[in-house]
Order: sequence, then structure tokens, then C-alpha cells
Amino acid sequence: MPRPPPDDLPRRPGWPAIAAGAALAVLVGLGALGAAGRLPIPGRARPAAALAQPRVPEEPARLPPPPPERLRAVSRRIGRDQTPTQVLTALGVDRSELPAVLAALQDLLPFRRVQPGGQVRLERSEEGGALRSLSWRQGPLDEILVRPCGATLCAERRTVEVSRELVRVSVTVRTSLYEALQGAGEDPALAAAASEVLAWDVDFYQDVRAGDTLKVVAERVHVDGHFLRYGEVLAAEYDGPVAGRKRLFRYTDPSGRTSYYDDAGQSARRGFLRAPVPYVNVTSRFGSRLHPLLQYVRAHQGVDYGAPEGTPVWAVGDGVVTKAGWSGDCGLSVSVRHRNDLETLYCHLSSITVAAGTRVAQKQVVGRVGKTGLATGAHLHYAVRRGGSYVNPMHLQLPRGEPVRPEWREDFASKVRPLVEQLDRTPLAWAD
Repeated sequence: MPRPPPDDLPRRPGWPAIAAGAALAVLVGLGALGAAGRLPIPGRARPAAALAQPRVPEEPARLPPPPPERLRAVSRRIGRDQTPTQVLTALGVDRSELPAVLAALQDLLPFRRVQPGGQVRLERSEEGGALRSLSWRQGPLDEILVRPCGATLCAERRTVEVSRELVRVSVTVRTSLYEALQGAGEDPALAAAASEVLAWDVDFYQDVRAGDTLKVVAERVHVDGHFLRYGEVLAAEYDGPVAGRKRLFRYTDPSGRTSYYDDAGQSARRGFLRAPVPYVNVTSRFGSRLHPLLQYVRAHQGVDYGAPEGTPVWAVGDGVVTKAGWSGDCGLSVSVRHRNDLETLYCHLSSITVAAGTRVAQKQVVGRVGKTGLATGAHLHYAVRRGGSYVNPMHLQLPRGEPVRPEWREDFASKVRPLVEQLDRTPLAWAD
């Protein structure tokens, strides 16, 4: 029987012990990885917190916006000789609000010069009736706004946005220039502006025929995006079998003088205008006629222009007023002496704007159309005397003014060239 080894010698481990130790090491390693969250430990469920994804915070529920405040508005036109208090009272401003509104307006609104025809607009809240705004508009470019500011009211002059654009208008005359522009959707006032430019070359009382054409290049003025009016006419062309083809351009020379010239730089200005009133109708011509009131034939020593009462009457040329006042059958009248032994007479006026002895310039208003004296209705009787004898105003031939100076011809050509291109381009419609 072999002897057992001594107790102090190490014993060699057996294979079962080695296998048990290896298994224990593997379990320890897996446990460590499982604790770190890298691998799951077999036989153990992973905590729910370790499996959940990071939560995105939820946005708070959005409340619907409050409904807009409902307002009610009322507006009034300013009448003649009305005071601010009268205007505001008629608008519905009560006595408790009136002092605060007047105090806000006093530094911006000239109370003693309130312009008739302006508009005032008041807005109130439908709930409670509190004043939200008051707009005092003296004109298209002058508006004062009054709004609450704290416990009182404050006023400010609103900045009005004014824009200008260059446009071309082209129309064909059917019955009249006025109706042609109105039919094209344009402001008929452009007819008066164009006829004033062409007044030296085109007689709009006897030269207009159906089928004539008018082209205008003008400034169109907008306020806050809305059309206000036409500004300066920069170019105009009229073409017809009787009038011929006339085209004029607005030019300001280096000295600052502005006038109208044709393509060649010849002045459109003449010593006399073709007519003393804007675009209206000839109701009686020079020569013998049956007088509408006296009912017998007698010489009609002038031309009658039918026009609404109050239409401005121009001096046809530079001169000196020799008479201004009442003159029998002629009613209120003005006489003007010109160069070349010429004198002009304007009869049946409703009012006179000049005095005897004063100098007047061409196109200066000397009075307004009326029906004073021996007249059946509102019209202007216009007569011309040369050397004391009456002559037909429509047959006067007068020289033109000075042309563009030679040293300014190049400047004139460069400024007129784009206007010529505007007139000559093919229109897409009646007006564009």
C-alpha cells in the first residue's frame, strides 16, 4: 500500500476543480458586463429603466388665439365753415371725450383753417364702445391719427407713402377725347392735361374727328398704393386727318426753364393759345347768326365756348388788363391788351380774378365762366380786336417761341430719346 504524501507538499489539482474554476470566471465576467449594461445576464430580466429610450418633453398645448377685436366705424365729410368741435360732435364724440380729442389735435391741426371737403373717421370697440382711433384727413397727403396712449390720447401725423410711375396711355377717339379716356379705364382729367399741352397746335373744338389717336406719357401718382391723380405730362402725340400729327416733349434746359418742344427742338409755345378755356365745346362761331335772345340776325364778333359755370378762363397771351368789371350785354368781363396791336375780350364771367392795370401772363386765370349779361346759359364769349376791328380768333397765325439753344441740343436729344421710344412702342391695349 503506497504511502500518502507528506502534508507540507502541494497537491496537484484535479480536472474537476479546474473546470469549476473556469466556469466561475466566465460567470463573473458576464455578471460584470451585465451590470455595465453591455450584455444581458442569462436568466435575469433587464430592468425596464435600462430598456426605455430617453423621453422628449412634450410641448404644452397651444391655446387658440383670441378673436380680433371687433370695431365699428363712422366717417363724415367736413363742411364749409365747420369748427373742429362741430365736426367731432357730428361724428359721435361725446362731451366726456371731446376735451381729450381736441387737446391731442391742437398742436397738429390749425383750428382756424379747417379745410372743407376733408374727411374724419372714428373707430370704436363694439364691446364697451372705447375709442380706438380717430383719423382727421385734410387731404390725400395730410392725415392726423389720434389713438389711446396710457390714460390719455396722443396724435401724430401719419407718413403717407407716395409713389410715382411713368406710364403710357393710348386711346382712339370715337366721340370725344373725354369719353375715349373714360372708356379705356383712365382718369378723364388726363384729357384736360393733354389738351393743355397741345393747346398751341391742336384745336380741340374743331379739329377732332372719330378715329383720331392720342398717346400720352405721364406720371401716375399713387398714395398708399391707390391711384391719386396724373402728374406731369412728359410727352403727348395727337394724330388725325384734320389736326395732322403733332407730338411734343417736356424739357427742362440747364438754366432751369421748362417748356414743351417738338422732335426738332422747336418751341410749342406761341404768342397766343388756340383757346382761352380747357377742353370744352364751341357753341357759336365768328360771323353772322340769329341771336338766341334778341331773335334777329346780327354779327357775332367772337367765338362762344360752352363750359360749366366756374370753369377757369385763361389769358391767351401775355399782356396788360385794360378793363375788368361790368360791361352791359357782356356782363362781367375782362379786356387784355397784347403786343402787335391785339386786344382780347372775355365776357359773361361769373367772377373776375384780375384788376385793371395789372400785367397777366399766358395761361393766367383772369376769371371764371358764368352767364352774366345777355346770356342764355353758362358760356364764355371770346373776341379778338386788331387795330380796333374784330377778327376771327380761330384764324390768327402767330410765330412760335424760341427753340432749344444750339449748345443744349445734345442734352435735349438725350432726355427726349426715351420718351420717343415710349410713344413709338406698340400698345398691348387701349391703355397700359
